[in-house]
Formats: sequence, structure tokens, C-alpha cells
Amino acid sequence: MRKFLLAVLMMVSFSAANSQQLHFMSQYMQHNSMYNPAAAGMSTNDKIGFSYRNMWSAFPGNPKTTMVYGDFDLKKLNAGIASYLYRDETGPTSRTGVQLAYSYHIKPRNNKSKFGIGLELRGLQYRIDQSKLNFVAAEPVTGGSKFVVDAGAGLYWTNYKLSVGAAVSQLIQSKLKFADVPGVQQEGRLYRHYNFTANYKIQTAEDISITPNAMFRMIQNSPSEFDFGVKTEYQDKVWWALNFRVNQFWSVQTGLRLSNKLSACYSYDYYVAPIGVFVGGSGAHEIGIQFDLKKK
Repeated sequence: MRKFLLAVLMMVSFSAANSQQLHFMSQYMQHNSMYNPAAAGMSTNDKIGFSYRNMWSAFPGNPKTTMVYGDFDLKKLNAGIASYLYRDETGPTSRTGVQLAYSYHIKPRNNKSKFGIGLELRGLQYRIDQSKLNFVAAEPVTGGSKFVVDAGAGLYWTNYKLSVGAAVSQLIQSKLKFADVPGVQQEGRLYRHYNFTANYKIQTAEDISITPNAMFRMIQNSPSEFDFGVKTEYQDKVWWALNFRVNQFWSVQTGLRLSNKLSACYSYDYYVAPIGVFVGGSGAHEIGIQFDLKKK
């Protein structure tokens, strides 16, 4: 049974290599600049942080993502920068990458909004660990690694109540080839990911705000993804959120400010597909720690 599950994960991994190749976090509102380089430096505070996601723990070789990041506003340059360093593992496959984002900020005279034009550079190391493969017959691809570079671009606008953005990642679609296989005409490559986001902050009371939000992802050679959610925040000290990804999962999220600069968050995703709801350990856990570099 263990070998069978590993084989299933292998098929899922290789299928993902032809479709969704970039990792995602269910707490996408906390990682705007990861999905859109134009959002770099748009938040009210500079920040650095750490996130970890563990999915489908009942399966051997289950997906895991570890990520450290930073997001900074360069006010004197009317710009923002962000960086993400991550490792994404699924069974015998892994992706280690660095993402650098730059955003030029255009401000109107009233300074009540910002418009960002962003560029992104990615370096990805794809690897297949041969020691984790249990195939008896010789296969054309039984291990190895490949380093590729790609880029992206985006647009982002906010007036700190309404925020909207559009971006594309892996714009160049760099080739991803592990071995020469006779008779195969289709080449592996990075595929474009289109991300569209929107959220609107509603101040319902002096200390309470509600923020409906949505994210739409179009991925070449893969079904589109629709995320919808609502976030409730109290005094910038604690928040709760409920998110839904159509035909995939429900996500319950919470965050707490531990001190003036340090905060932590957690989410649990309850999957209804593609993992059966009767399989133990079929959910996803996501934790994050963030340090705000507040200026006086």
C-alpha cells in the first residue's frame, strides 16, 4: 500500500509539473507581493516573516512548503521591494526557489492611494530524488535536477480600503527538461500563472473591521481556481477569517498580535477534493510568524 500511495503521489507531482508549478498559501492576503510583484512595499509596515504549510499528512511524501520573506517600502525612491525564499516538497520531487519583486509607486497629490507597477525575477531549482523512487523498470527520468530562471509582472492599486491587482508569473515560460526521451515531442516548461486579487475593508465599528476578499488564478493546462473569503479584525490585535476555494477546501484562519511588532497566525484547510473527506489526515495546516518593522 505504501508503494501504491507513493506512485499516486508521483503521478500527482508530474501532473503538477505540467500545470500548477508554483506553491500557494491559503492565507493569501498576508502574501500579496508573492502573488503580485506590484504589491511590494504597499503594506503600511515593513515586515519580515516565516510560513510553513503541511498538507495531507496521512499520505507518505505529502506536500510541505517552507518559506521566509521580507517586504519593504522605499519611500524616498517611491518604490517597494520584496523577497521570498522557499522550498516546496512533494514525494520525490522538490522545488527550491528565490523570488525577487520590485514595484514602482505612483501617488496622486492627495496621497490617499497608491498605484504600483511591478517586475519579478525567479530562480527555481527542480529536483527529483532517485532514492525515493521504487520503480523496477528503468525509466527515462529517474533523478536529477534542473535550475531555471523566469520573470513576471503585475499591476496593483490601493486606497487602503479597496485594493485590486493583476499579475502574471513565469512569463518567459523557460524550458524544464530532465532527459532526452526518444519520440516525445512535447517539452516540459514553466507555465504561466495569472493572478487576480481584490479586497475591500469595511469599518463596521471604531475597533472592528470586516474585509471581504477574492482571488482568481488562471493556470495554463490546469483548471482555474477561485478563492473567496472574509476577514474580521479587532483593534489590530486579533483577527479571524473564513475562506473557500471552489470545489477544493474550506479554510478557517486566525491571527494574534503577540507584541507591538510580533504576530502569529494559523489556518486549517478542510479538503473536500481531490482528497476524500473520509481519509484521516487529509487537511492542511499552515502557520506563520511575522515581525513588523514599524517606524515612529
